[in-house]
Amino acid sequence: MTAVEHFAYGWITPVLALVMAFLGCLPGICLAIRSRASSGGSRARWLTLSAVAVGGSGTWVPHFMALLGADVPGTVVRYDRTVVLLGLGIAVVAHCLGLYIVGFGHPSGWKIVPAGVLTGLGLTAVHCTGPLAMRIAGIIRYDPGTLLAGAVASIVAATVTLWCVSVIRGNAAMLCAAAIMAVGVCGTHYTVMAAVRAEVAPVAGEVPGVNLFTLLTPVCVLACLLFSALAYSTVGFSVRQDTAGEEALLRQARDMYSVATLARAAVNRKVERDRGAATVPFRN
Repeated sequence: MTAVEHFAYGWITPVLALVMAFLGCLPGICLAIRSRASSGGSRARWLTLSAVAVGGSGTWVPHFMALLGADVPGTVVRYDRTVVLLGLGIAVVAHCLGLYIVGFGHPSGWKIVPAGVLTGLGLTAVHCTGPLAMRIAGIIRYDPGTLLAGAVASIVAATVTLWCVSVIRGNAAMLCAAAIMAVGVCGTHYTVMAAVRAEVAPVAGEVPGVNLFTLLTPVCVLACLLFSALAYSTVGFSVRQDTAGEEALLRQARDMYSVATLARAAVNRKVERDRGAATVPFRN
């Protein structure tokens, strides 16, 4: 069995993955917090956007970036692009399920813990899509004990994530929560990847699949689109909310001005009547 190198390019890929996870989880927390002020279909839309942020930008994109540093000595490494992209869908769906469970109604432990288990198992599947997509001159296997540890780490990280998006408030708390979630995402990825074992053996012909660097450009474009859309959703909502508040204040000011004008006109009319009554001569 050959050990899989997870840091073939040094600390560039894990640091990049950690930064991408933080940048993806932060808008996800903001969107989840926005959902608390809504209800029904509006809340579902905010929670879905939060799932796209945390699952897509905060989980799958860092997972892909960390995979760039994976290498197996003695063989070329190729990937099945369909399986790699499948992880994106699993990540979004897993977070949607968890956020829908904890996002409706009052948050409580009996909702967060089962939702964390469900989401954590989904995220374990996400992090397993990378090794499952690997194509080498040989066979990829898993160490069951290490994989189980990765599943536990994923469940813990998912539970903490759902707790963060359910109860925290304030900018400082959001930054801390995003940092904790980013560490959880990257830690889960490397724990699951530590379970990967490679058995190198000669194969006839070329190893099928594509190099991850071939997918790097479309993934970067997708990540930029996701970050732009999520930034617009969070910042744009705040701007629209502030604008709506200002418009409400202006309407209130106009209403108060209209009332004051009517009251002043009524007072003036009364004063004129009183003056007219005072100037009428008294007749016996």
